[in-house]
Amino acid sequence: MISNRIQRARLLRGLSLEALAQCMGDISKQALSKFEKGDALPNSTRILQLAKALNVKPEYFFRADTTELAPVEFRKLSRMPKRDQKVVIEQARDHLERYIALEQVFASIQKNAKPAAAGSIRVNSRDEAEAAASQLRKEWCLGNDAIANLTELLEEHGIKVALLEGVDDFDGACVATKDEEHVLVALNRHRPGERQRFTAAHELGHWVMALPDDMPEKEKEACCHRFAGALLYPKERVEADFGERRRRVLLQELLIAKRGYGVSMQVALRRLKDLHIIDDAGYTSMTIDIARRGWKSSEPEAMPCENPLRFSSLVYRGLAEGLMTVSRAAEFLQQPISAVENANPLAMKG
Repeated sequence: MISNRIQRARLLRGLSLEALAQCMGDISKQALSKFEKGDALPNSTRILQLAKALNVKPEYFFRADTTELAPVEFRKLSRMPKRDQKVVIEQARDHLERYIALEQVFASIQKNAKPAAAGSIRVNSRDEAEAAASQLRKEWCLGNDAIANLTELLEEHGIKVALLEGVDDFDGACVATKDEEHVLVALNRHRPGERQRFTAAHELGHWVMALPDDMPEKEKEACCHRFAGALLYPKERVEADFGERRRRVLLQELLIAKRGYGVSMQVALRRLKDLHIIDDAGYTSMTIDIARRGWKSSEPEAMPCENPLRFSSLVYRGLAEGLMTVSRAAEFLQQPISAVENANPLAMKG
């Protein structure tokens, strides 16, 4: 177990054996390799050194269970180096392990929401992906209103959310345990809020839609894009805002849609094309205009990211109710014990 944890902690930080050896200073990469293969066991001093070098708590190496994940699919996976893929997978696995352990603390006093079943909506085309988003909105009783906080909505429906960092090419991924009982949408912490929301909705589409095995990957991505756009900005609201047919649309109208529905201007524009409110020529012209203004990668009025709150809320509730020690809370939050102790200065003064 320790050998597996040492390797995973190294992958978590994106370090090679040589880089870790240099960081520690008094050990060779061959000796570290023996630790990872289980050919040798580190003593307590080495465990502390490894924890410091890998920025994990010593307790990490002694967790009882290793979460087995279902195959992970990333957006832009083919462009990500293998090392970066491993970093993201281990970051997601680590967060999911801590999340599952945290929910188990409350198992006797509350039930956790179960996520929708994987592939619960069969979809064979982009139009059916649009219908799938409408179906999910009905099942979740959303009506046609804007989704104020998508992260909160996902967690209310059993989809865990985590913000990761350290891999620039990463947008998002849907990670699940092999038994599909626990699902995590992992997002890049440093993306603008509107991009994070779209990515989260896209990954939700990957989870709930059953797409044909023989459908080309590019078309699968297009279906998930269509699902995400329809979930965030439903057809009825798009038509109410823009009408059913337009010859010309102003950029300011797209910005207003962004403010109202938390989608990028480009997603709002794509909704107009998908719903045939503007024709292909109009869509292409406006896309060129957006690119010319430098807005393709950095739009006006970037939204703040949506920070998941459920995880930390559960930790502090467990701490307040005496369900865990300060040390255990610090391990869950991956923070120093002092930071957790000082989190509620008013209560401490009392």
